[in-house]
Amino acid sequence: TIGRYGLRAEAAYTFTQDSSGRNPLIKNPFFYLVFGGDRTFYEYLNVNVQYILRVITNFHDPAAIPDALRRNLATGQRDEIQNGASLRVNNKWWHETLEAEIAAALSFTRLDFVLRPKLIYALTDRWKGTVGADIFRGSGQTFFGRLRKNSGAYVEMRYSF
Repeated sequence: TIGRYGLRAEAAYTFTQDSSGRNPLIKNPFFYLVFGGDRTFYEYLNVNVQYILRVITNFHDPAAIPDALRRNLATGQRDEIQNGASLRVNNKWWHETLEAEIAAALSFTRLDFVLRPKLIYALTDRWKGTVGADIFRGSGQTFFGRLRKNSGAYVEMRYSF
């Protein structure tokens, strides 16, 4: 932490069974990096921003596979370099009984995104009600775009004991 700012970073390299990147049915090894920070403003308003990077090792473009069946079965690693960002904003009011949050992730590579608004109200110390949604958007060739039909809203009642 630096003053009121929290800074974080995490990096990983994932080895897979296809270190050469020649088998389109097995993911290639990749490097993954996330870094960002958060800060709380006033008493409860928290803002968290992160940058996300994934680099595929020994990348071979699945679109270059001549066999249509193998091309369609190829793993979801369509871009050698993928980057994006995430944002989460959360605030509380009324003596911490009402909480609102909006979270989002955006891929800069293919411009697909997910948006997750949520509202939580503590009816009592044991009962909480939640209303929220998961909204996926992007072209049909993107990760979040393929999940578009899974977009939806929900209502939840929770009892803690």
